[in-house]
Formats: sequence, C-alpha cells, structure tokens
Amino acid sequence: MSRSRLGLAVAALLTLLVQPAAGQQAATHRDSAGSQIRAVLRAYYLNYQSQNWDALSAYVLSPKLLERRGLPGERQMADRDRSRGRAASRSAAPPRRCPSSASPMIEDAAITVKGDWAEVSVPRCSGAFAGVDEFRMLDFEHRWRFIYTDMFEPPASPATAAR
Repeated sequence: MSRSRLGLAVAALLTLLVQPAAGQQAATHRDSAGSQIRAVLRAYYLNYQSQNWDALSAYVLSPKLLERRGLPGERQMADRDRSRGRAASRSAAPPRRCPSSASPMIEDAAITVKGDWAEVSVPRCSGAFAGVDEFRMLDFEHRWRFIYTDMFEPPASPATAAR
C-alpha cells in the first residue's frame, strides 16, 4: 500500500513539474515569434520607406495560397481580416508625442500570437500626427508573412483637401 502511495506521489510531482515546463515552452515560443515578427517589421518598413516593392512582395502571402492552405477556421479569420474596416479597434495606442523622426515604433508594437497567426499593431508618427499601423500575419513555411495591412494615414491638410 505504501508503494502505491509513493508511486502516486511521484506521479503527482512529475505532473506538477511538467506543467510549468509546458508553460515556459509556450512563453518561449511567443517570445521567439515576437522577435521574428519584429525583424520582419523592420525589413517591411525599410523596404516601404525606400519603395522597394519587389522586396516587399516577398513578405506578402497571396490570398490564393492562403485559400489552398484550407483549414476552415483560418479561412474565416482571413475573410474577416479582408473585410475589416478602418474603424476597427486598435491594440496599440498611438504615441502621445511624436519624436522628430517619423519612424514606426516597432519595439512598442502590440503583438498577439495565436498558433501560427499574429495580430500586430505598430504605433507610428507621420509628421505631427500619430496613429497605428495594423497587420495580420501568418507563419507560412517558417516565415511570418502579411495577410492584411492597414497603414495609418495622417489627416489631409486643409490646403490639400481644398484641391
């Protein structure tokens, strides 16, 4: 009888030890995904700023490939992202004050990873105006690629709007 109790205690202890390890693995995966996504964002903004459209296209996943991937939940998520309006809720808040440079604040990005999907919000300034760029990304063939982009556009100046 004492052997069965000892075996049960050992099994319970092993279960307790394994659960935190699984949680640590998930946290490590999220941190790794966040680092990979930030690297892709840096390359994206660099190529966007220099208008290198060929380089940018390497980061965009074709809707046809996404449809071929074929999992029903993913198709619904992609359809939702395609139909999402500009008034959608934002995860990251725009900066209160814009720095002198108009660069995106990638380190302040809000990144939510769910499996191989990611929702990303990057605060950005354009002149004196602050806003948020929204992205949806998919880890496809071991690379994070964009399936949805909504870039912040500053309001038109009164002189530009009058034209």
